[in-house]
Amino acid sequence: IKDRNLAEIKELIDDRVDKIPTAEIGYSQPQSSSRFRGGGGSNSGANFERMMGMGTQSERVVIKGSDFDVMRNVAEDVRYYFENLESMNSVRLSVSDNRPELHLHFDTQLMSYFDVPLSNVSAELAAFQNEFSSGLQYKQGTEEYDIIIRKNVEENEEKTIDDLKELPIPGTSGGNYELQQLSRTIFASGKAGINRVNQEKQIELTYQFISEVNNSKVFLEAAREEIDQVIANLVIPSGIALEVIHEENQFDEFKFLIGAAVLLIFMILASVFESVSTPLVIMFTVPLAAIGSFWALILTGHSLINTNTMIGFLILLGIVVNNGIILIDYTRILRGRGIRRSRALIMAGQARLRPILITAITTIIAMMPLALGKGEYITQIGAPFAITVIGGLVLGTLFTLIFIPTVYVGLETSLDWIRKLNWKIKVTMLLFYVLGCWGVYLYVNTLLWQILDIFFLATGIPAIAFFLLVSLRKAQADYIKPEEEVKIKIQNLAKIYDQDMRVVREWKKGKLINEKYKKLKEMVAKQDLDNLIWQIPVLGFLIYFVYFYLESSFWLFALTHMIYFYIFFVWNLYAPLLIKKFANSGFILKFVNKFHPLFLWGFPAFNLVLFFMIWDNITIIIFIALLWFMTLTIYTTSNRLHKQKVNIYRLTGRFARLRGRFYRFVQVIPIIGKKKIPFRALNGVSLEIGRGMFGLLGPNGAGKTTLMRIICGILEQSYGKIWINGIDTNEKREELQGLIGYLPQEFGTYENMTAFEFLNYQAILKNIIDKEQREKMINYVLASVHMDTHKDEKIGSFSGGMKQRIGIAQILLHLPRILVVDEPTAGLDPRERIRFRNLLVELGRERIVIFSTHIIEDISSSCNHVAVLNKGELRYLGVPAKMTETAKGYVWQFHVSPGEFETVRKEHQIVHHMRDGDKIRVRCISGTKPHQEANNVRPTLEDAYLWLLKKEN
Repeated sequence: IKDRNLAEIKELIDDRVDKIPTAEIGYSQPQSSSRFRGGGGSNSGANFERMMGMGTQSERVVIKGSDFDVMRNVAEDVRYYFENLESMNSVRLSVSDNRPELHLHFDTQLMSYFDVPLSNVSAELAAFQNEFSSGLQYKQGTEEYDIIIRKNVEENEEKTIDDLKELPIPGTSGGNYELQQLSRTIFASGKAGINRVNQEKQIELTYQFISEVNNSKVFLEAAREEIDQVIANLVIPSGIALEVIHEENQFDEFKFLIGAAVLLIFMILASVFESVSTPLVIMFTVPLAAIGSFWALILTGHSLINTNTMIGFLILLGIVVNNGIILIDYTRILRGRGIRRSRALIMAGQARLRPILITAITTIIAMMPLALGKGEYITQIGAPFAITVIGGLVLGTLFTLIFIPTVYVGLETSLDWIRKLNWKIKVTMLLFYVLGCWGVYLYVNTLLWQILDIFFLATGIPAIAFFLLVSLRKAQADYIKPEEEVKIKIQNLAKIYDQDMRVVREWKKGKLINEKYKKLKEMVAKQDLDNLIWQIPVLGFLIYFVYFYLESSFWLFALTHMIYFYIFFVWNLYAPLLIKKFANSGFILKFVNKFHPLFLWGFPAFNLVLFFMIWDNITIIIFIALLWFMTLTIYTTSNRLHKQKVNIYRLTGRFARLRGRFYRFVQVIPIIGKKKIPFRALNGVSLEIGRGMFGLLGPNGAGKTTLMRIICGILEQSYGKIWINGIDTNEKREELQGLIGYLPQEFGTYENMTAFEFLNYQAILKNIIDKEQREKMINYVLASVHMDTHKDEKIGSFSGGMKQRIGIAQILLHLPRILVVDEPTAGLDPRERIRFRNLLVELGRERIVIFSTHIIEDISSSCNHVAVLNKGELRYLGVPAKMTETAKGYVWQFHVSPGEFETVRKEHQIVHHMRDGDKIRVRCISGTKPHQEANNVRPTLEDAYLWLLKKEN
């Protein structure tokens, strides 16, 4: 009503009951039955917190002895001293004040005289009360209730002491006698109960520290020392003993057993694999399995920590590592045969997937009857044990197939990186780790956070060191010695834009292999039925479990999605089979075609009706309906746009603008809306580049700019390698940046600055701080590009070629040994183009100049080597002079009449044509003789370029 959450309500209750010394408040849900309700079971939260060292820690003092009154006096003294401590939050005794009692002292001689046996007195006293126990019990599920018989009396009919005294007691020989005639009535007080352990009386005093003490290990140890000092200073009577219990955990022995089991498994794996890192990878499944067990126990409403779950977890330790052993062992075998690591992991996953799934599924199925049993002892003993194993095995198996290969690669890569580090960095990292562990021991007081902190230290310190080392890396112009000639080697370079992630690519490869296998295999009806046999029972069990067994609303909503996708999975497997077998049945084909859209939209509608009947909350139902159907609309629209290849920017018809906006919104939504269309810009390019002018020739979209940007480190390649003097550019990307200067096709300048001012500003950005050195460098680069006479003119007044020279001067400021220019002569007049081309040739005498252009003349007159690219593939690599030989015998010249020209133009690729009298002289490229009068002519570089593009098409 007051719009408070659960935490606020708990805090309010704590504030109200904080001053009640005899009350102990807990927030644990009563133990549920075996039905999966969600939430924790009885004492699950308290047991879990006590094991992990979280929550409010209760400690106690046990007073033992034989004289209960003396024991109680000592307990009261201890409570008095404890309540006066500043570190104390609350103190409670296990005994309460004496309760009032009424004692009856019977006159046995008088009872014998009146012939009144004690049985008659007992029967009348039992009937005197308004309620009494029948001695029977009512059982509902696993709960039992005492049957109490209660009289229906009015408020004014409540019994008093006078009624008790006047209670008639019948004699055996006849006659009734009042109770006050047979006994004396004495008012007294008595103890509610006395606790005994091993026949020894005990009183427990329980206390709790304030939150500031519980949250600090230093303060907690000081408070405990203060408690010990108070107990030591007490004067304890003889026959009385006090025991202070600071930490008590009923699962301490299980923690030792689990730790011993983990250590023994690790030792066995380390001895078998003869490695330390490999067992660490395999043991990584243990915490993953623990997470799965906790999720399963929470989902099913069982206690997280009890004896049965602990036993189940001990058994799980030996089972869950088997999957990792199978996968990693076969991976090591494949790597021993010379297969590289990533391929070995993929092959091992494919080969060992079936055994891993079979062993896991058989174990889970064997445990399922025990987990779903409804017997009294099954639900209390067997179900938590079975659910612990099932939950841990399910999640552990899934994570084994996903995370274990990742951890295997990551750990091995990290160890290789650490081995290559300088010994000083290794010692520093080890020192920080030791100091961090010491700090955890001193200042962290809970087991859970101790484990997490140590894990974070083990992973965080190397990660921070890696980040610092990478951040400190910078471009170094002298990374390769000046006297050493620079060479670039490119091997099998490929670049794919909008490429799927590695997991998605491997998944698609597996689907493609299965499709090819199905095409080669003649499917038999019986075999298909056998495959369907185990799919249908699994689906049936899921439907029963979710819709008829599960009672948690949250998990009902979550797991309906699992059924939704699983039905689609089964349907996609067997819909083609139905179409094939019932090709002549119109009804079956119509059903197959209509099922997918009907189920796609109908199943959510069915679930919405079910949720409304269960929850009776129309607001949540409307919200889920909008979210669900909006998701389906985006998904179906995206599939239609992708399948029909709709150009959303060229829509026509009514509401074209509105539809275009919606389609653009759809394509922005990730996963369900945005569809990646991979584009291969480079495909297996291999070449070597040495000093001098190296030309890149190719049409638009050939991959020239992509290749240059990868060489410069702006883009990362999808596959392949680039080495500069044997140094991998992926590993030393930052250091090699100092060797490279890049001038893109379009670049910006500050046109209101002079050439000198602009270069001065750029030099400061390149960390050339010394003024004299900076001015000397600027004058040098201006002279190199023949712009020293225009250094005081504003860039806005320059021509296109002059601006290109300023761009070259800008990248020459750090004297790069590799100069990459992307179509610098585009848009320049012939004179400017020749000047700029000559400048590049001059610069290429001392460095590598990679020059991209569409103009053949620029290549023939300036480049030592040329590479022709088309559609991402290398068509030619060599010197320009020999490139013409590739078209030798394929360039033809002949004369045709104007009437024949149109036919020739459609059938052959014409280089150029010119009217020659009454005829037209044609020069064309063709693999065969295009005309009866055609003659071979000597090809030019342009002819060879066009022939290379035509030949590959």
